[in-house]
Amino acid sequence: MKEFISNNLITIHSGGIGGKVWASFQLAAVPAVGFSISERLTGWYIESYVFIFVLGFALIADLVAGIWKHMKLETFSPKKMITGFCQKIGLVILVYFLTEAFIQIISDADLDSVYFKVASKIMIFIYPAGNALVNIGIITDGKFPPLAFLKKFEKFNKTLDIRDLNLKNNSDEIKNTDNNPAE
Repeated sequence: MKEFISNNLITIHSGGIGGKVWASFQLAAVPAVGFSISERLTGWYIESYVFIFVLGFALIADLVAGIWKHMKLETFSPKKMITGFCQKIGLVILVYFLTEAFIQIISDADLDSVYFKVASKIMIFIYPAGNALVNIGIITDGKFPPLAFLKKFEKFNKTLDIRDLNLKNNSDEIKNTDNNPAE
């Protein structure tokens, strides 16, 4: 890298007009590419920082609840903890970037990407957060969080229908308990 810079600076100082232009272009292109990439990453981060923070907190909550659960069940293994946590972080990052790429593709085609964007962020968040909630349920012997709450996440994972996360009773979930037909 030092040789590249010094050779181009020497060419700018003592070379012909064509060499000066080419050396200037080469020296300008390297930082321009870096600035372009950092500008894209910075813009993406500013747009997504709240989700990234919440997702990071969900991953940490899952780690803490998982350790607590395995300590309670006396099945804790540091090696499995590190392997599982690294795997979970890797999968979350991979799926996040794949869904972001998909969102970019469908937004370029003027398709409605808002639903997919919301559904994919919920799906990505539910992976660590849902595991943390299940672990908390095991820690509390099923007392908290309520099973009905966890079933909302389970149903969403099967259908990807955001309406499944509605905390109000859905018409298909209401059961007639008195065995009388509705009038």
